[in-house]
Amino acid sequence: MRYFFSTVIFFCISGHSMGQSMYAPSALRLGADPGTLLYMVFSEKRGFFETEADIDIHRFFLVANYGVSNYRLDQPTYQYENNGSYFRFGVDFNFMYDDPNNNIAFMGLRYATSTFNDQLDYDTEAFIEADTGWPNTVETMSNDRLHARWFEMVAGLKIRVVKQLYFGFTVRYKLYLNVTGQETLRPYYVPGFGKNIGSSAFGFNYYVSYRLPFRNKTIYIDENK
Repeated sequence: MRYFFSTVIFFCISGHSMGQSMYAPSALRLGADPGTLLYMVFSEKRGFFETEADIDIHRFFLVANYGVSNYRLDQPTYQYENNGSYFRFGVDFNFMYDDPNNNIAFMGLRYATSTFNDQLDYDTEAFIEADTGWPNTVETMSNDRLHARWFEMVAGLKIRVVKQLYFGFTVRYKLYLNVTGQETLRPYYVPGFGKNIGSSAFGFNYYVSYRLPFRNKTIYIDENK
C-alpha cells in the first residue's frame, strides 16, 4: 500500500508542475466495499474488509485495493481457519473520460498479492475413514506464512449520486494463481482470490467512494462530432 501512496504524492507534485495539462492528475477517490459489513454481521464463515483508492489522470486511473480477510469452516470432523491480507494495483481505462459528472465506465488490469496463514484441525478417525479401535484424537496441520500472486481483468461502473459521492461495482476475472510457502497442508482459501480450487476465479465488488478533486478537470469536446 505504501507504493500506491508514494505514487499519489508523485503525481500530485507532477500535476502541480504541469498546471492544467490534460494528463495532470485531477482527483483522488477513496472508497470501500459496503458488502463487507454484511459478511461481518451475517456470515459465520467469512469476514473481510476492502478499501479502494484511485487517481484520475484524464482517460486513465491508477487504482489500488487493500483488504483484510478471515475464513472459517466448522464441520463435525474438522475445523479450518484462514487469516490474512491482500493488495491489488493496476490501471483502468475510462470510456467516459469526457463526462461532465465524472462518471466512469472502465476496463482494466490488476496485479494482486496476498499474505496469509491457515490451520486445519481434524479427527484422526475421520481422516483414516476406518474404525481402528484406537482412541480418536485431534491433529493439526498449518502454514505459518503463505504468499499468493495472481492477475485480474476487470470492468465496471462508478456513477455520481450526489456532489462528490459515487456508487459503483467491479467485475473481476482472476487468473494465474500461484501460491508459495505451503507445506503438508494445501490452503483451501486465498484472501482476495477466493477458494483455491483452480488457477482462475470470478469476483464481484460494490463500492461507495468519495472524490477529492485537486483541480477542475478539463473536458475536451470534439467539435467535429
